[in-house]
Amino acid sequence: MRDETKMDVYTSGVIGAEYDAGMKQLMSNKEILIPILQMTVPEFKTCSQEEILQCLDISSITKDDFVSDIPDIEKDLRLTKEDSELSSFVEKLVRFDIRFKIINPKLSTEKIRVNLHIDMEAQKSYRPSNPSYPILKRAVYYVARDLSSQLSMITQTTDYSKLEKCYSIWICAENVPKKLQNTLTEYSFSKKDIIGIADEPEEDYDLLTVVIIRQGKETEESGIFDYLKGLFTSDINRIQKYSHIKWSEPFKKEAGKMTGFGDMIYERGIRTGEQSGIQKGIQKGIQQGRHEGMILGALMSGKTPEEVSKMLNLPLEEIKKVQEQQMTVNK
Repeated sequence: MRDETKMDVYTSGVIGAEYDAGMKQLMSNKEILIPILQMTVPEFKTCSQEEILQCLDISSITKDDFVSDIPDIEKDLRLTKEDSELSSFVEKLVRFDIRFKIINPKLSTEKIRVNLHIDMEAQKSYRPSNPSYPILKRAVYYVARDLSSQLSMITQTTDYSKLEKCYSIWICAENVPKKLQNTLTEYSFSKKDIIGIADEPEEDYDLLTVVIIRQGKETEESGIFDYLKGLFTSDINRIQKYSHIKWSEPFKKEAGKMTGFGDMIYERGIRTGEQSGIQKGIQKGIQQGRHEGMILGALMSGKTPEEVSKMLNLPLEEIKKVQEQQMTVNK
């Protein structure tokens, strides 16, 4: 990957809104989605990533963009939001982050295709404000709306047998209570016999599942949290450990532009009172070049040259050179 592309990784997400758009853009690519599906959706736990890729609905792949200044790439790289907005005359507008269909390998046959409907939400804060509410309740509402959207106006001839299972997967990155950090929880609709035993097919009632992924400050060295840490800290090598599908050159450029390292520095700066220093570093970086600017911004946030070298995957000598240049300028 070219140095210029690597630097895009670290400069893309300094402002919160740009970060949100960038993460949605990144996560709408199959190279990023498939490892998440493999690690969170039971229907795919025994599937290889290539098998999951074969389950993707070709008709759901498009070059549609999120609202941002990010250019389009090859149309076979990004999943459409199927319909990213749902509205009705009596219900609240729902705007999904990423929404798509994929074949359910457990129920489909050569002659019969059964889909899973998946909504994936990149939720920055686990504790929303203005107004405050439980993320779990919102997730349940979203998955219920996703299910109801499969049927048009309800009439006497409505065919409820056509309903297919829906997943709503929420990835929560910030403000997670300590006791909930590094937890992955599945909430599903299940059967409980009270009197007698009702022998009904599971696929007739197993239609709604919510998955909540709550990240923590310290993460395991393998698995879903390690993978997500790679996404949120723009660690390309870490991401590639889990994404086994061959990355095309256009997608490598996409990944370089979308990951959120800059935003993570920005957030940490706010929390530690170093925002001013980081912003000055970024402004000076604009004058000195993006490459040196992000090194300088990281150094001014209080990190050592060794930490910056590891974080940006750049030679320690290069980091020290920028540091020495800045010390000379400040004399």
